[in-house]
Amino acid sequence: MSMNRSTLLGLTIALVGVAAACSDDAADSLRRGGGPGSSSGSNGAVDPNAPGANGSGIAHEEELFNALEAEFSTKCGNACHGTAESKPAPPKFLEGADTQARYKTIKAYPGIVVPDIYQSAVLVKGAHAGPALNTDPEFEKKVIAWLTAEALALTSVAAPTTDPVTVTQGANEIDLSKAATGITGVKLKFDATVLSGMLSLSNMKLVAPAGTDTHISKPRFIRVLEAPVNGKQQFIDPADTFSNLDQTTAGGTEAVFGPGSALFSGEGWRPYDLAKDKIRIEIQKLEKGTVQVTAGQQQCKNVPMFQANVLPALRGTGFTPNCQNCHGNGLAGLQLGSNDAALVCLQVMGKLNQANIGQSLMVTKVSGGGVAHNGGQVNDVNAWRAVFVNNAAAFF
Repeated sequence: MSMNRSTLLGLTIALVGVAAACSDDAADSLRRGGGPGSSSGSNGAVDPNAPGANGSGIAHEEELFNALEAEFSTKCGNACHGTAESKPAPPKFLEGADTQARYKTIKAYPGIVVPDIYQSAVLVKGAHAGPALNTDPEFEKKVIAWLTAEALALTSVAAPTTDPVTVTQGANEIDLSKAATGITGVKLKFDATVLSGMLSLSNMKLVAPAGTDTHISKPRFIRVLEAPVNGKQQFIDPADTFSNLDQTTAGGTEAVFGPGSALFSGEGWRPYDLAKDKIRIEIQKLEKGTVQVTAGQQQCKNVPMFQANVLPALRGTGFTPNCQNCHGNGLAGLQLGSNDAALVCLQVMGKLNQANIGQSLMVTKVSGGGVAHNGGQVNDVNAWRAVFVNNAAAFF
């Protein structure tokens, strides 16, 4: 179930192509996974700075989407990613009554329009119930061209940012107030270390000021070198690790920051030098928010049982492949690497069918149940099913 960045760079679009069979996972899983074929962004090369055609005044990236929207909606929308009427319900990233509405939807959908197009959920979605989009190379080029223009537009707008700060080995605390609007005293805590030349952050927590619920959306980490290298001194996180983060923390409390950890690699980030390098954080939104309290929110019935009997299997004890390699950091709504066992248990429970646990997607997707899974099949299907069936009391 593991995948490195070099693998991702060889992937292409593998989106749904038919309305009747368009989803192999729930709506929270416009997921990353290996798909056949490969493409280069140069295939759909465009001039992202070109003005609107015929003086339209429409941004270049929107023009590109408008030109491909009808084909996009036909191939991927309708009952699939348009209205999500298929079962299980796929993500609705092409929802809307017209082209303009669908453009707003897909732009706002987490993980699609990102600074690095090869981290876009659209490009790295593996082959699923529908045919891979690379069966239509011309349409594939149009999507790549559109995403490229969106990425340039996204990175050209400077977001509010913190000052560059030095990260030290061990515990750190950064004041985010300078990147906030109408709020002060917001902090980010984390433990830092360097692993094989890569900056690793763990135990990440957002600290909200007393009396003020705090909303944060799409923070982006940027490495600042002591001196320029080949004329460049700052490097954006190439994976845009927190592009999907959108959370609100209750005033006066600490909460896990997104997936709770990050590992920075790729161009300009390796090797990281704690003594000389600094980081700053651009944040799309950091503002006052309101924590929504849901009465009677569902919880796992027996978290210790889950932690003792189910979680080890998900992390590779007795089974291969190790699910945590792919799903440790939020992929498909699972944070198997989190230290919050109650949170992980709740995420797993959401993928179980209480009436028939043995036929739940969580079980069948990795046991040859007829559902495509890019991470492969577990080595012992019966034992895998028993992990969930025999420990049903942990969930319900």
